[in-house]
Amino acid sequence: MAEPPCLFCDRTASVVIGETRYWYIRLDGYPANPGHVEVVPFRHVDSFFDLNGSETAELYGVLTYARNLVADKFGEPDGWTIGINDGRAAGRSIDHLHVHLIPRHHGDVDDPRGGIRQCAPNCTPDAWTEPDHA
Repeated sequence: MAEPPCLFCDRTASVVIGETRYWYIRLDGYPANPGHVEVVPFRHVDSFFDLNGSETAELYGVLTYARNLVADKFGEPDGWTIGINDGRAAGRSIDHLHVHLIPRHHGDVDDPRGGIRQCAPNCTPDAWTEPDHA
């Protein structure tokens, strides 16, 4: 049985809002918040650690570019979550590297403390204030 084509290799399957030499910026198909985008390398790589030097060097600039595009289109948020699910164990569901850039707003979740740490078990922000965890 043939593998289905890679969603991120086919840019026509995405709403692309910008691109650079090595990356493109697409609206997330299932956004966590309005303005949630993914920054995707043109080259098919599974892992952040598979990027070459040129792709890695351009990543900061493309994230800044994406941030500006999102803020212009959706308004300036109160914060940002930037994340990569690198590997199936980390929650990656499409085996093509993509960096999530999610606008965050005060009140969009009940308790944002710990942020990205909440993806793993034993993340209890209240425990961090206990004397044993100082």
